[in-house]
Amino acid sequence: MVANHAAGDEDGFYAVALDVAHRELSEGRRNAATEIRKAIELARGETVELQTVEDEDLGVDIDSDLAEFIKVSRPDADFEELTISGDLIERVRQILEEHRSAALLRDFGFTPAHRLLMEGPAGTGKTATAEVLSAELGIPLVTVYLDNLLNVYSAEEDVPSLREVFDRLARRRAVYLFDVFDTIGDDTITGMTRRVFKAFLLFVDVLGKGSVAIAATNRRGVLDRSMFRHFDTVLNFSLPTSQEAMRVLRSQLGDRAPTPVMNEADVYEQYFEGLSQAELTLAARSAAKAAIMRNEAQVTQDDLIYALTNRGAFMLDDE
Repeated sequence: MVANHAAGDEDGFYAVALDVAHRELSEGRRNAATEIRKAIELARGETVELQTVEDEDLGVDIDSDLAEFIKVSRPDADFEELTISGDLIERVRQILEEHRSAALLRDFGFTPAHRLLMEGPAGTGKTATAEVLSAELGIPLVTVYLDNLLNVYSAEEDVPSLREVFDRLARRRAVYLFDVFDTIGDDTITGMTRRVFKAFLLFVDVLGKGSVAIAATNRRGVLDRSMFRHFDTVLNFSLPTSQEAMRVLRSQLGDRAPTPVMNEADVYEQYFEGLSQAELTLAARSAAKAAIMRNEAQVTQDDLIYALTNRGAFMLDDE
């Protein structure tokens, strides 16, 4: 780049600068890539598009039979709005920092954590966390529904085809979320599903640099304990504490949230029992709609209690 600049080769100079911007983006350093792009646009007076991995074909035809168990998305998730425990927030932050420092870590023989096991009740933030990782790293989220996958590849002779699918997926940089992982992680399984798990391990082994594989389960208790050693880290999700539940409600309600009161979490605590972050979000939206239909700017305490009670009753009926 310096040589091009010194020689007066303006096109060559900007081509190399764009190359650097693309490389920064591919490594997850979006701020640096954006600054370089803006500088080029300012100097040249024209719009510059950076092609990211998000814009590339994932190498699979998701309109074919693969669509039964693969979904590709590009979440616009905000790390600051992630409603999980403070401990998990810090661990997710650490994973992101490792990926942003990937080159430095590799110089010392290390790799960023890229094999994650997420376990915990439904609605506690596993998928939301995967979406944040995808958004922060600037790469697609590929959700693989393992229960559907096993329906498609249900015979032993299908395993080579399954490995081929995994092979094609692994060529692209992405966050891969393997949902309902207990389908192949049950400690009572044998035969076919065990071979599927081995195919999953091979997939993780050949993942491209910068990719992340996440196994998600609502039932940690059924997982074969020997499987845990195959993951770099295990993230344990749980139902929110009363204080965390209030933060979820206030985050969702924003300016519509009721005026804070003393020991607020204690006031609502009895109504939080059994409710996940996802259920609390639905309750907050229900309360907000009640206030809007009364043409009121703020949700009342009664609105929240009514909405929370309804969600709790729904959970009991669901059981």
